[in-house]
Amino acid sequence: MVISAVAGGAAYGQSGVAPSQTGLFFDDLRNRAFSFRNGAVDESAPTASSGVYDYSRGEYSGEAVLEEERALGERAGTDDISRALGTPSVRSGYLGYSRRNVGDYSGAAGPYPSSSTYFAPAYITDPFLAGKRNIKLGPVNIGLGFGGNIEYNDNVTRASKDEISDMIAGAYLNVDANYPITESNRLSLALGIGIDHYFDHPELSANGNEFNLNVLPGSSLAFDIQVGDILFVLYDRVSVRPATNDQFTLDDNDIFGVFQNDVGLAMNWAINSKLSLSINFNHSDSLALEDEDERYDRTIDSISGSLAWSPSGTYTVGLEGSFSWINYKDTFQNDGTTATAGVFFVMPITRSTMLKAAGGVQVFEFDDPPSFTRSVSDADILSTQAQLAALDANAAATLPSISDPAQAKAQSAAYTEQRQQLSDLLAAQQIQKQADDDFENGHTFDGNDLSDYYYNVTLFNQLNSRIAHQLSFGHESSLNTTSNFITADYITYGMGIIAWRGSRISLATFYEQAEDSGGRLAENTDQWGIDAFLSHRLTNTVTLGFGYHYGNTDSNLEGRDYEQHAFTLDFNYAVNRKLNLGLGYRFWTTDAEDPTQSFDQNRVIMTVNYNF
Repeated sequence: MVISAVAGGAAYGQSGVAPSQTGLFFDDLRNRAFSFRNGAVDESAPTASSGVYDYSRGEYSGEAVLEEERALGERAGTDDISRALGTPSVRSGYLGYSRRNVGDYSGAAGPYPSSSTYFAPAYITDPFLAGKRNIKLGPVNIGLGFGGNIEYNDNVTRASKDEISDMIAGAYLNVDANYPITESNRLSLALGIGIDHYFDHPELSANGNEFNLNVLPGSSLAFDIQVGDILFVLYDRVSVRPATNDQFTLDDNDIFGVFQNDVGLAMNWAINSKLSLSINFNHSDSLALEDEDERYDRTIDSISGSLAWSPSGTYTVGLEGSFSWINYKDTFQNDGTTATAGVFFVMPITRSTMLKAAGGVQVFEFDDPPSFTRSVSDADILSTQAQLAALDANAAATLPSISDPAQAKAQSAAYTEQRQQLSDLLAAQQIQKQADDDFENGHTFDGNDLSDYYYNVTLFNQLNSRIAHQLSFGHESSLNTTSNFITADYITYGMGIIAWRGSRISLATFYEQAEDSGGRLAENTDQWGIDAFLSHRLTNTVTLGFGYHYGNTDSNLEGRDYEQHAFTLDFNYAVNRKLNLGLGYRFWTTDAEDPTQSFDQNRVIMTVNYNF
């Protein structure tokens, strides 16, 4: 299945393919374990965020605000952090960007919210409701939220001509519940489930059905068990949603449905006050929902771990590693194993500057692709067709000139026999060529393994109370859909600015050089782009937002270069603390070297969100 060292391949981080994500997973696990051990989590109570914006004063107060006081639609977490760092929080095609998105399945262009990328961490509690629990049934704390949307899309298939438009409606329910069974055991559920419907062309939907089920990323059931100094987390995460092969390809951008289920057991052991060990066992099944995309179906079994040492509580150093077994349902891709091993380092340089770095080695080994020699070529078929044409022309010129009926009959019979032989040969060649084509198209024929280094560095700085920026760069490899793996060097920079009363400006740029490992579909690309987003709060309840994206892709293959522009315009109105309304416009245009791949797309989306 086809994804920034920041955003890319979280599930693969657990499977040893994106080591930068391994650290993120175990950071979450260590934080979860710390909160659980210290009994500091009462998930039925409102939680605090970092501050609230006071429109009348035109600044952030810096005072904690209870999440129950947060206007609906101002969900804390990924959105706020992304905007603060100059990174567009919408990753669904409105403001698409690279940052290692070429590594795996990326998000499809849809109106559904997402707590993270498609491959969310192994469990994400509270991904949608920002800590709010609005129902309490005995010891069970439950948060419920409802969302609905309706969209007009004038070019559903992103075609260069003969565009197809449609109205698309969707609804989803967010559930966030937890049950503290005992002081040492807790059961938690985070679920976002929805249905969408294409009114005129349901066959163009992700699943090709009249109604399409979506289980949003981050939906999971987790059971925490405290045994002495060890926290065990047994989890099952499910996603059913649209995906695309790779948003940076031209001919592989068909949207298809994907079911993914991850089940696993994670462990965090506080060996002492300075040293902790984290281990995760994970079994992941990823299945396309339509037969024509079965080639991407796969199973990954992985074990990963990290040993973190924080002697003073200010910095952390440690070891990380993983090993995975990859098995594809079909033979389009090659089964194999991946392994990573490295070190990581996290340290605050100053009170406002944080450095995170990791590096190590990656070793990928894959089964050899099947041998293949084409039996019949296009030239062979053209040659036989030319012989048939020459025979027919010779017969037409010769037979009428023969006066002897017996000789004419014998000559005609000879021509007929020769023509039948050539026709049989042509039919056999066409059948064999189709078989050759099917076999060739059913395999990538990539026989390359990997033994390489990886590293990733992130430097964050809060310049002052109004400006924050972040620089990330690295080198890493991850599984790919059209080759065994893909290797990329990338650099991203983002800045968030509060420029005037009610404003939030985000600026970001990226560059990535990616190279497929090999095979008949191998492609090398240089990609760069810029993103800009401006939001302005007109009042405490009304917010306007405008975004722009530019992307440029330069491929080594003929006809594969293109430019993209995207514009977004959003209006958000918080009717009250429970009800939020939104109206958005999206324009996306691609100017490709191959004119048949160029397209324009306009979308108008209306949304409603309600917390019970």
